[in-house]
Amino acid sequence: MAKEVAKETNADAKLHPVAAFITNSINVVMTGKGGVGKSYVAQTLSQYFLHYKRIATSTSDSDPVNASTFRIKALNPEFIKIMENNTILQSNFDQVIESFVANEDITFVLDTGASTYVPLMQYFYDNDLVDFFSSLGRPVFLHTIIMAGQELPDTLNGFKSLCEMVKGTNVKVVAWINELKGTPIVDVKGVSTPLIETPFFENFADSLGGVVVIEDRKSDAFTADLKALTSKNLTLEEAKQSSEFNIMQKTRLNKVYKAVYDQLDEIYTA
Repeated sequence: MAKEVAKETNADAKLHPVAAFITNSINVVMTGKGGVGKSYVAQTLSQYFLHYKRIATSTSDSDPVNASTFRIKALNPEFIKIMENNTILQSNFDQVIESFVANEDITFVLDTGASTYVPLMQYFYDNDLVDFFSSLGRPVFLHTIIMAGQELPDTLNGFKSLCEMVKGTNVKVVAWINELKGTPIVDVKGVSTPLIETPFFENFADSLGGVVVIEDRKSDAFTADLKALTSKNLTLEEAKQSSEFNIMQKTRLNKVYKAVYDQLDEIYTA
């Protein structure tokens, strides 16, 4: 009986092949609010592509204030100076764009700094960069973070601004809900409701590439493990091989990353 079921399953798989994974996306992580987990998102993305999916990935850090992604040596990151005296160095960022275009079969992850957000947005508008990205014929995602607490209004506005900028193009925005400070709550007809449970994102369906939730585990152990990992500038794969983390710490870290990776699979599977 089991063989018959397997045979039917395999036959069905041939009729409905597994969707292909996108292996040449361009990913720019950007937010105007500091301290919301932007670099963590960039580092997680890079690990997802490079270590979990094992595809050719180029990781770059252009944060002039805190180049934390550049310190994760296992990602083979490159530091790119794109701003000086609060002004985008257009020639340097031009080279970044040239690299995107010249390497059609590589996945790119670019971590930009909060301090570069406003001038970078101006560069996008001045150079019609969204339209240019849209014309490349490959997936382009702008990743931004939404966080609860005092950061919620600013991060929501940042998300809305990006969605408005890419509206009507092939470029998509990915919203990362970082629950480090709790679940983002909004008022719906006088009722406090988790943002993810409201129709909020439906209003941006044309611009939205997906939503990823970095879950609040409500556990000091999970928080301490992640802090230990990031403070040592290590990747998940390095932690798994390290004697500095015990078996339960490794299990918790793997659970955190796997939950995010599963959500990313839904975005990057064509």
